Amino acid sequence: MTTLTIKFRGIQEEILEEMIQLGIAETKSEAVRMALLNFALISNLISKEKLLQEIRKKAKEIKLNEGELQKLIEDAKEKSIH
Repeated sequence: MTTLTIKFRGIQEEILEEMIQLGIAETKSEAVRMALLNFALISNLISKEKLLQEIRKKAKEIKLNEGELQKLIEDAKEKSIH
């Protein structure tokens, strides 16, 4: 794990705040991680298949009941529409 301290100003700070306000991310750290993954995808630093493989691997470690899983899916669908 790597720990960084980064200062954001101006438009970068506004984007982070908006991601949180819109419910895209819960924290600034999560927003930065999401943005980094998105950048890696669009710049072909990582393939969609590789990313999905990593997500599936991590998902196996998460314990959710059926109701919790369904809520997460519905929340993700709603966020992707906006």
